Amino acid sequence: MAVFTTLLYSSHFAFNFSYTSWTTLLTVYYDPRSLAPHLDFVSLRNFDFYTPHRNPKEADYTAPLYELLDRKADENGDYQVRYWLQNAFPANKLIYGISTYGRTWRMTEDSGLTGVPPFYTEGPGEEGPYTKEVGLLAFPEICSKIATPKEIQAGYLGKLRKINDPTKRFEYWNTTDVSKRFGTYAYRLPKDDKEGIWVSFEDPDTVTSKASYVKAKGLGGVAIVDLTLDDFRGLCTGDKYPILRAAKFGL
Repeated sequence: MAVFTTLLYSSHFAFNFSYTSWTTLLTVYYDPRSLAPHLDFVSLRNFDFYTPHRNPKEADYTAPLYELLDRKADENGDYQVRYWLQNAFPANKLIYGISTYGRTWRMTEDSGLTGVPPFYTEGPGEEGPYTKEVGLLAFPEICSKIATPKEIQAGYLGKLRKINDPTKRFEYWNTTDVSKRFGTYAYRLPKDDKEGIWVSFEDPDTVTSKASYVKAKGLGGVAIVDLTLDDFRGLCTGDKYPILRAAKFGL
């Protein structure tokens, strides 16, 4: 550990951890208190806790802000932030990472009817027309697939149904709005020739909540990953870069 800290001191080395749950690794090898003087900031990749590639048989929220019931305690943004703060790392050097894309899973008849995670799936969902990567959709690709209230009323099953607050199961916490604590999702059940799909993603409301959390904790800011997958043409809401704008508004 002393050698690693010396390396940072001598070279001001830049590290990019591609996976979020590094707290066990950090506890063994790194001392945040010793690292702090030699780092300008640490960007926490507080998303992709669940992905269809690592977890092909079970869909779940990919970027919850707080701990979910019956899940791993460290797979949420608040845990990651608290770990660094409790180990004497300066709050103003912590950057909270927020993604502009959603992760998708393929729903089957065994996935149930409610869409409430976690549930059984069969690997990554269909690719988008622009990103062309199975299991991933950019924000504008997601919003173009979501049904309007009129389409839902008419019983149109081709698009995705967006869910903000599915169960109200967490009323004893600070808010009854599950989406503000765990995230938004949308889904389409498999029917006839239409493949079922479930997607966990950020929208402007959840991003504003996370930015407000960052402000309340006195953190250094947010990192948007990445701008090319935000709605840079303003197709969803009429505003360009709605995810980026929401983060700025929340701060």
